[in-house]
Amino acid sequence: MGSRTFGFLILWCCLVKSTAGQDTLRLSLVQTKALMLKQNLQLVASHFDLEASEANLLQARAWNNPYFNWNQDLYSIEKNKYLNYRNQFLVQIDQVFSIAGKYTKTVKLAKLENMGNRLQVQDIMRALLYECSLLYKEALLLQAKQALYRESEESYRLVIESAQKQSELGFLSTKELIRLQSELLALRTESSQNTSAMHHAIGQIKMLLNLRPDVELVLEEPLSWPQEAPPLPTLFTQGENNRADYLWSRNQVQVGEAQVQLQKAKAIPDITFGYQPKDRGSNYVRPYSGIEVGFELPLFHRNAGNIKAAQAQFKKSEIEVQRKENQLYNEIASSVKSFVETRQSFERFSLAFMDEVENLQESAEQNYLKKNINILEYIDLKRIYIQNRMQYLEVRSKLLESAGHLNFVVGTEIMP
Repeated sequence: MGSRTFGFLILWCCLVKSTAGQDTLRLSLVQTKALMLKQNLQLVASHFDLEASEANLLQARAWNNPYFNWNQDLYSIEKNKYLNYRNQFLVQIDQVFSIAGKYTKTVKLAKLENMGNRLQVQDIMRALLYECSLLYKEALLLQAKQALYRESEESYRLVIESAQKQSELGFLSTKELIRLQSELLALRTESSQNTSAMHHAIGQIKMLLNLRPDVELVLEEPLSWPQEAPPLPTLFTQGENNRADYLWSRNQVQVGEAQVQLQKAKAIPDITFGYQPKDRGSNYVRPYSGIEVGFELPLFHRNAGNIKAAQAQFKKSEIEVQRKENQLYNEIASSVKSFVETRQSFERFSLAFMDEVENLQESAEQNYLKKNINILEYIDLKRIYIQNRMQYLEVRSKLLESAGHLNFVVGTEIMP
């Protein structure tokens, strides 16, 4: 079964028809990444680069074609005839043989370039997976905020309905009612902005997954939370073994070295062997049979310019490896620090504290309606509740993002 067919099967299995006829796609983060690897058009296009690279390797392994030569009379003055091959014709077959290991060096270079192209595709995949993970977690955060906005709007709506009844009976001033309605209006404005950002993030995910615009995408909350990060030496080793861009830079050193060896080999001319099975009419012996040996005389150049250029490119690739290695270590170290700090911030929001905040806002409505607290105290408590819940959601999202970034800079999934 082809990869595209398998991708369509995954999509079909995840699709559930709703009553309105619109497709609803429910995906976890793992499912989203798997579907992106099957459906993303940039990845699909990159596989054609691999096919071209495989074709170049196939071509490098091919031997030189022989040359066939045919020579005959165009016009015979003696017989006043055109194309008189019976009077004189020559048949010759030539074959060029590469020496100094040019054939094996060409094949070796093609293999290394093919491996480099594979690493480049892996790096594209790494970047797309990271982008997909970021968008997914951003959309999750916005979805959670939207749920909080809906909950708070419903709470304000119920309080305002009760306040309107009290206002009609003269137990509540119009000023207080307007103040409550103003808070609700401000909350709905923030909710509208959050909804727009959520739709944009989900739209970006759909583009990555190559989904139709009419598909409703529902993202599911991840069940696991990242814990302790592995020690730095372990992460450095994993990064060296898994980061596609770093491995590609090392591959380019091998490519540069192979290119230098090939250009040096090209300084030695190839040899052409020819065989004339029959030459009638143009030699002292008729018919004539002979052999031919030919090669280029390296008098004016010995490929010195190409050799020097290959050597310069090889030295450049060695420096690039050092730069990539330094970049790799610094990115991993800074990412670990960011993850540790974010995790500590997340742990400050204990479950007990969040329960207290929840109980505080629930009691605020009852106390306000019973006149135990005034409107300013009620609005202040509601704002404290919304602010703390928003901060909790953002820190939780930052924790997931920092874990995802650590996976990105290491080049493999080390954090859930």
